Amino acid sequence: MSSIETICRSASALSDVQIHILKNSEDLLQFASDLSHRELLVFVPGQKAGTVVLAAQRLPLLQPAETQANRKKAGTVCAGYEEPVVLQVLQTGQMMQGSKEVDYGRIEPLFAYPFVDNGGETIAVVAFVGTIESNRDMLTETAFLALQVPIERDFRKLYRPLSVQDGVILINCNGVVIYADEMAESIMHMRGYSGMLVGSNIYNSRTNLTGAKQALATREGFAEDITFGEVVVTRRVIPLLRRGKVYRVIAILTERTELYRKEEELMIKTSVIKEIHHRVKNNLQTVASLLRMQMRRTESREAKDVLQESVNRILSISLVHEILSHHDEESIDICVVAKQLLSLLTHGMAGAECRVRTSFSGNELPLPSDMATSLALVLNELITNAIIHGFEGLDEGEVRVAVTQAGTTCALTVSDTGVGMTLPQGGEGRKHLGLTIVRTLVEKDLKGELSFTPVVPHGTEVRIQFSIAERG
Repeated sequence: MSSIETICRSASALSDVQIHILKNSEDLLQFASDLSHRELLVFVPGQKAGTVVLAAQRLPLLQPAETQANRKKAGTVCAGYEEPVVLQVLQTGQMMQGSKEVDYGRIEPLFAYPFVDNGGETIAVVAFVGTIESNRDMLTETAFLALQVPIERDFRKLYRPLSVQDGVILINCNGVVIYADEMAESIMHMRGYSGMLVGSNIYNSRTNLTGAKQALATREGFAEDITFGEVVVTRRVIPLLRRGKVYRVIAILTERTELYRKEEELMIKTSVIKEIHHRVKNNLQTVASLLRMQMRRTESREAKDVLQESVNRILSISLVHEILSHHDEESIDICVVAKQLLSLLTHGMAGAECRVRTSFSGNELPLPSDMATSLALVLNELITNAIIHGFEGLDEGEVRVAVTQAGTTCALTVSDTGVGMTLPQGGEGRKHLGLTIVRTLVEKDLKGELSFTPVVPHGTEVRIQFSIAERG
């Protein structure tokens, strides 16, 4: 679906400023269509005199999309005689009521409103098409007025599309309820309100369930959850202004007690999971501390190296759990892991005889925790190998880590400016255990590919490529 801005720039006679004004209401169109219970069409003047362009189209809640099969699509240029009511509203700047043939032989009522810019010039026509119950007609005017309300900072909360669980109440500037649908009546009665809503005055009630009192006093909209006993209701309150004063208030009520309970349960479970990750991290660090104690007691150089490698692998896994313990999602930005591991291993393993520089490049790449754990272990082995074996006999060197993504294909590259490496033929033996771990994790866990490439003039580049298509 093309945006209003795209269609207007290519086919309309509007200026850039006028297009920008119209574009600001685009995010409200679905809300207005749902509120009116009618199909919403936005027409703008065409580049050729006497023509109009269909710039946007929205179907209301519960209206099947197939009813639109034979209708014009957004971007269609229409001759004036095809949309006579729309053309007349553009020319006169006055609201008009008429009819429109929506299908062969089927006529439905049409309400066309002028949409004006800051100078009062009509730049578009907002048309509502469809047959609804007579007691809902005032919703059409209200929906149009909602489109011309200045968008507030939290407008996404206020103007999100309606659902079958939403009840709508309209209150005039004097606090009198002028419309309430069946769902709104049900929610109010659940709260304990007795009698008919329509015709009642909100100032005669002690409760302020609709929130209209606050909106009339402050001229500001708001969205919030309110609790009455065990009942939880979400209310969205939108004041409609006319000449700087509140003309009408839209109150949308949603009974969400059961959903609220489910959210509370989810929050508790999330907290428990985060605590588990925190304890796993602590346990892994305890194991690492025990291995360090063993290192200090052994005299064998080879045993010390083995224990140090084990400590590094444990700390790599611990790092993943530490990040998970601070996030609500079960996914991790692998770039955060890579940067922390690069810093941790370089400071912990680089000797005084060789100065090792590091660099990292890559944008945010969230991955499932199990993939992040495998990549953390892979990074640990590759960075450790580069620092210990890559710079033997050198005074300085550099380790570079890069993370890239193209579609669903991701790549992680670790390169160094060291002496280069000779790949093992069989991969057996403790000396090459790290590379065996890397190959196993990449091919078995990540279902990816591993490649080693010499760097000119000297050094080694290891590239891991894998797909996230199946893992999301």
